[in-house]
Amino acid sequence: MLGPELETYQGNKVVIFFAALLALGPAALLYFAFTATPRDNAFRIIAAVLFALPAYYLAWLMSLRVTLHRDGITYHSLLSEKEMRWDRVERFGYEATRRSIHFIPIGPYYLFRLRDAEGNKIRIGNRIAHPAKLGEKLVELTTPGLYRKALDQYNTGQELDFGVIRVSRTNGVKVRKIFHYREIPWDQVSSFAIQQGRFYVWEVGKKRTVGWDLHHVFNAFALLGLLQSVMSPGNEAKG
Repeated sequence: MLGPELETYQGNKVVIFFAALLALGPAALLYFAFTATPRDNAFRIIAAVLFALPAYYLAWLMSLRVTLHRDGITYHSLLSEKEMRWDRVERFGYEATRRSIHFIPIGPYYLFRLRDAEGNKIRIGNRIAHPAKLGEKLVELTTPGLYRKALDQYNTGQELDFGVIRVSRTNGVKVRKIFHYREIPWDQVSSFAIQQGRFYVWEVGKKRTVGWDLHHVFNAFALLGLLQSVMSPGNEAKG
């Protein structure tokens, strides 16, 4: 059982509205099937099946609830109930990308993935209301624990795997290219940043670099904190 609740997020009302619109057609067909004469049982069964799918999806959307606690998170849906403690989170994936249909922007798309030490997973996307705000809170609540774990591993000499980026006390930063990892020694790391949903690492003497979308970099905000700590002036923990 988790501690006091901080905030609760329910199903996205915009998504629920469009799901309800999609259900209107099958609902009208179902009404016609059961009021028409003469009775056609085969038609009634087909209409019931066609209505059941959007009706179930609508009910599932309306059942969604994500609650943030001081010590963890709970996720509730029509068929499942999950919880995860912040201190058990091993991976946090953050994705925020802009999508479009035939060059017409439809707004940002969010996806957050949490995985704990036992392999349990929680996946949250745009079907939850206020995903941008929820993402900010998830970053705030997961980063301190993930950063402490990363710093402990770094200080023991382990190579830390953040997906397309790896970090070690001895070798510096490794950045994934198409077929290999490019190694950047600590004295050649110029700067780093998260900008517009991408993680960048710049090398000394190079003005341009290729950034990776954040969904390729798990624990990205803990990685940012680790690099800030390692690269801070006077830090002797680089090698």
